Amino acid sequence: MAKKDEFIPASHLPGADHEPSLKESVEKRAAIFDQIAHSEQRKQLKQVVQKPGEKALAKAAAIRKSHPGNLCAKHFTEEYFASLSEKQQKAFLKITLSGLNNPDSSMGCYAMNPTDYEEFRPFFENVLAEYHQVEVGAKHVNNWDLSSVEDLPEDGKLSLLDFRLPPLSMRVRVGRNLAEFPLPGAMFQHHRVKLEQKMQEAFKKLIALPDYGGAYHSLTPGNPDFIDEATYQKLVDEHIMFKDMSRDTYLLEAGIANDWPHGRGC
Repeated sequence: MAKKDEFIPASHLPGADHEPSLKESVEKRAAIFDQIAHSEQRKQLKQVVQKPGEKALAKAAAIRKSHPGNLCAKHFTEEYFASLSEKQQKAFLKITLSGLNNPDSSMGCYAMNPTDYEEFRPFFENVLAEYHQVEVGAKHVNNWDLSSVEDLPEDGKLSLLDFRLPPLSMRVRVGRNLAEFPLPGAMFQHHRVKLEQKMQEAFKKLIALPDYGGAYHSLTPGNPDFIDEATYQKLVDEHIMFKDMSRDTYLLEAGIANDWPHGRGC
């Protein structure tokens, strides 16, 4: 006997044709699910799928307006991108990733392999020429001739000793890459560690020289020359060791800061 005001499904009321079986209930729910799934599929088909190249071109065009000083975006043109093969386009997107994801970049492009400078020459030569404010194709010529310099000493040589200055400290920054390794942006962790190990062999020879000496400080966990956090911070404060590269969005997007701190040291 049903209580007053108690809800009873229509299928359970007296005179109902039949009570739905478990199978019928499952089939009904499955049909509703299929309807929803088909509806979502139709929505997705209506959406425009944008390829990576199209997205990058749109981003470059927007950056040219908002940040005209971004040379990567300036020379990332639809005409040039269309001239590349599909394989080259993938490589080019990696080369230009940092500049497109950091609109306030000045250069914004990083070669991944030494051959990139030649393979993507039309792009790189325009970027480099504009950055250095020279004509495309210009070549730098060293000239150590001092004959045109006025007020030289009688022997025609410049020497700091002649100026009676106290001892000076000079730091020379030189960037070099080893032919057997990719450039930093295309390196994996094992490349970075192997490169460091190879350089450590050269450092040992220099450190052994009485007129050279010094020490090597590694940031790679497990390296024989690994230093602790306190020593690292001391070197950073003295402007000898570089700061945490993984916090640099420009280097991170370029792949150069990947795998930090493995393979790094000074």
